[in-house]
Amino acid sequence: MKLSTVIRTASQSGNALQKASAAAKKAHAFCGKSTVGLFFDILRSASTYGAGPMDYLMSHFYELNAEERATYLTRIRSAEFVRKVNDPAYWPIFDDKNAFYPKFHDMMGRETYDLTKGDLEGFRAFMEGKEAIMAKPSDQDGGSGIEKLRPSDFESIDAMWAYLRNPAKPFHIADEALKQHPGMAALHPASVNCVRLSTYVMDDGEPVVVYAACKAGTGGGECDNTGRGGITCRLDIENGVITSNGHNEELEEFITHPDTGITFKGYHIPMAKECKELALTAAKRYPSFRYVGWDICVTPTGPVLIEGNNYPGYDLAQMPDNDDPHPRHGLITNFKKLGIEI
Repeated sequence: MKLSTVIRTASQSGNALQKASAAAKKAHAFCGKSTVGLFFDILRSASTYGAGPMDYLMSHFYELNAEERATYLTRIRSAEFVRKVNDPAYWPIFDDKNAFYPKFHDMMGRETYDLTKGDLEGFRAFMEGKEAIMAKPSDQDGGSGIEKLRPSDFESIDAMWAYLRNPAKPFHIADEALKQHPGMAALHPASVNCVRLSTYVMDDGEPVVVYAACKAGTGGGECDNTGRGGITCRLDIENGVITSNGHNEELEEFITHPDTGITFKGYHIPMAKECKELALTAAKRYPSFRYVGWDICVTPTGPVLIEGNNYPGYDLAQMPDNDDPHPRHGLITNFKKLGIEI
């Protein structure tokens, strides 16, 4: 996720009391507690922990005591931390895919084409030998506006170019479609299923991994983002093992993938060590931009970068399973173990 998206969402948040009321009704359905009591608890959580109604629901605040709640990252806490530790001079690189890709081209494992500066002749050369591309906006996140396009879907490359340059379309960049490792494709063959690694550059200039997650698409979706139907799980990157059930944006929990039937908990992710090494290498490129969430695709020949997020999605590795024992701990615990102050 991008910090600009968080700021924009916050400025358009609408009626906070109305959202708190709706969240209280959902929480009541989950836990059976008084809706009125939950409503006021949501307001207290916003004041005390910077937790919005969705934070309250995603992190099961209705089940947590004060000590447990204090360990959870929330939208406000996370945004404040990002502002504090990430040098704003480099925000444009992470906010614009056309700016990001040239800076990390050696880690991308594929070609890209800037649709805002290119022309038909250049696009023809770019498309030679390619079976598919991902057409993307340059400044959106969560998979918004992305389409997978194939030359075989069009009468000609010229027609494909005309489609991409249609003013009604949001496309700014064409990204060569990646083939993923069979171990990742097994989770959901239609989508590129990414590993998310969040890194922080310590005072000595060395980066560390703060948390990891694994994402998978669902249905016919070609994106793994939760905003487009994807499912996320917690991941132990040291052992390459998924350690939780799957969760989607609608707060549904999945023991197995709804399409492929694969059991999430205990599933081994291929090339986990190499994924970690890639994220740590990428983190060193702009060490004053200290906190980044890297999306990594595992291809048959090794991991490659998809993108870097200047506002790592804290929810990805923080949503508890319904049967997780107490005390429960949020991501602030991870930061503290590494000596990082939130």
